[in-house]
Amino acid sequence: MARRQLEEINAGSMADIAFLLLIFFLVTTTMEVDAGISRDLPYKRDLPEGYVPPVVHNRDILVIMANSRDELLVEDEFMLLENLEEKVRAFYTDNASGNDVNPLMPEYTVVTGPIIQQKITELNKQIELQTDPKTAALYKDDLEKWEKRKSTLETLGRPYNEISGAAVIQLKNQSNTSYGLYIDIQNILKKVVNDLRNEKCLELGWGEYKDLDEEEDAEKIVALKVLIPERIIEAKIEM
Repeated sequence: MARRQLEEINAGSMADIAFLLLIFFLVTTTMEVDAGISRDLPYKRDLPEGYVPPVVHNRDILVIMANSRDELLVEDEFMLLENLEEKVRAFYTDNASGNDVNPLMPEYTVVTGPIIQQKITELNKQIELQTDPKTAALYKDDLEKWEKRKSTLETLGRPYNEISGAAVIQLKNQSNTSYGLYIDIQNILKKVVNDLRNEKCLELGWGEYKDLDEEEDAEKIVALKVLIPERIIEAKIEM
């Protein structure tokens, strides 16, 4: 009895199908992108002639240091990590009422409409007088900050207390500080800022800070960032 010969399967179109599937998955698949931590690194900058920088006092700088043994020092005193949040919070809040009750923490000043208008007028005149682009750029940076203060005052509808413009948290790490401690410190710093912004947001009747829309609530977000600024710079510990 003759054996029946099986017909061959035409696989010519399989390559086309595989290629189409590959394109489909490339188009529809989302790739995770690593997000870094946004921080300012200090650098030396020669100020142009005639530009007067703001005065910085010791009380305006909160120095946090982490050494190679993962020991935490705040203002040259050893501190447990669990106590850092309270210290950072005090940096922002001790004098927030406008009363200078803690001379070791940044001072707050009252920002009013006339003060803002005077500063904006002065800065615009300075910009017009400058022939050096670098000097003009510095005055423009200052002008942008005062424009944000103006927006904040208009959003609040009243004068407000603002932390010293020179107030900053300086984080110093040795090169072999553990990454875990570094991230723990960063998390605490970010948590304090977000908690304070959320508290201020609730106080103003705007709801939860995290629920604000970047487009619809842009003016409120600007105001909260002015009221609770996140000023954190990093530097390497000098050996």
